[in-house]
Order: sequence, then structure tokens, then C-alpha cells
Amino acid sequence: MGLKDLFSSSGRAKSRLDKWTKTATSPYTQTAERYAAMQNLLKDGSEEALLGIFKRFTIVSTKSIEDEEEKSWAYRELAGLGPKVLPAAKKFCLDSENVAWALRIIEDVADETQEWDVLDALLEKHPPGYERDPAKKQQILTHLAEIDDPKVPELLAGYLEDHDEGVRFFCVEQLVDIAEESTKPALVGRLTNPEEDSLRLRTRILDGLAELKWDVTEHKAEIAKVIGKEHALEGGNIVKR
Repeated sequence: MGLKDLFSSSGRAKSRLDKWTKTATSPYTQTAERYAAMQNLLKDGSEEALLGIFKRFTIVSTKSIEDEEEKSWAYRELAGLGPKVLPAAKKFCLDSENVAWALRIIEDVADETQEWDVLDALLEKHPPGYERDPAKKQQILTHLAEIDDPKVPELLAGYLEDHDEGVRFFCVEQLVDIAEESTKPALVGRLTNPEEDSLRLRTRILDGLAELKWDVTEHKAEIAKVIGKEHALEGGNIVKR
């Protein structure tokens, strides 16, 4: 920001927003000061100001109880604004690494089309594959798994190919719970993939297929190679020994 910009009306407004956001997101600032800063941002009401409140979710203050109370306050205030908050929420989700609170707000205020607009953008930015820190992807998939929509099982099945074992295991558990048989080929494919080195993941798939009693006749030859001692093939089904 140049000197001329600093003394302009817009420059002064931006300076105030930056100051309030810095205060609201400082883990060492007093609680009362953070509340005052967030209230000022809320009163401003611009997308940039609301984004500053969203950023409060990215830090942990030194007092854990007060930290949770402040985040709960920010959640209630932002959700109370309704759809007006969605542009800031989407921008925050795309740029931030901690999106769980923001996704809750989106769920509260968005209609189906608006929510999928955000989720589709997030899934495009975080596809199955390698990420140095998969925590954000886990948050996105956790939210996705809670949505009652026919698109969800197929989307989760795609993440069975993710680089992170924790992500793959989470998706296995969700797919078994959802019990949509169209995802059987994806589960069997992960089970029999020669590059899959997670014993607990293979065991969970075998347990799930046994619980669901899905017919795996067409995959028996591949499954027989990885079935282990805790399961068996009986007819066209996997059973626990």
C-alpha cells in the first residue's frame, strides 16, 4: 500500500480491517480484545471483514476453554448472517487449511446448489493423490460423508486411490456404512491392488464385504490371493472364520 493509498478513504478502511483481523487472530491477545475486533469486523460486514472472522478458526489461543467459546461465538454470528456469508466462506475454505467450522456454517446457511458449489471447488482443488498434509482433505471428506446425496458414494470411492492410508481407510469405513453396492468394484479393487500395503485397510474391506453379504463371485480369483486366515470364501460371499 503506497502513501497515497494509506491516506485515502479505502486505504484507511483496509488498514482498519487488517488491524482488526490481526487482533482477532492473535493467540496472545486478551480475549476481550479479540471479541472487540471480531465485533468490529462483524459490524463492517464486508466480504473482507467476514473473512477476518473466519480466520479466527485457524488459530488456537492460550486458554483452551476461552478458545472454544470464541470459536463458538464466531460460528453463531457468521451463521446468523445467512447466505450473505457464503462468498467469504468459500474463499476461506479454498485458502485455509482448517475448514471444519466453515463447512458447518455453509451447511447451516446454504441451499443444496450453494453447498455443492463450495464442495465441488474444494474437491477439485484436493483430488485423490499426494498432499504433504492430508488434514484438510480429511475434513472435506468427513463433511462430504454426512451428506445424503447419491453422488457421495462415488466421490468417496474415488479417494480409495488417495496416497494417504488414513484417507483411504476413512473412505472404506464410510462406504461400508453407506452400503451402496455400486461401490463394490472400487472396494474390491482396493482390496486386491498389489500396491496396497495396509493390512488394517484390507481387513476392514474384508470385514465390510462380509457384513454386507455382497456377492463377489466374479472377483473370487483375485480375492483368494489376499484373503488371509481370518476370512474365507463360501460360495459367492466372504465370511469371517
